[in-house]
Amino acid sequence: MSAPMISDEVRHACRIHARLLDSFIALTEQELTQLAPGFAEESLLESLEKLRAARKSYGSLGGVLPVDLKASNAA
Repeated sequence: MSAPMISDEVRHACRIHARLLDSFIALTEQELTQLAPGFAEESLLESLEKLRAARKSYGSLGGVLPVDLKASNAA
């Protein structure tokens, strides 16, 4: 069973979405470090789950894999 053909235009759009989601995920993670436990923290954690799921979808369609910048800068 072969993978479906995805146009270059769709791949390009997926890469843009993935890049923006990466930035928003990082921003949300930063915000979480400043919050005390409670409703706002829980809400952002739920949002992160959804953002990461969307990022995974766009990344797979666009041929973009997430990179853990902390791990890649450690070397």
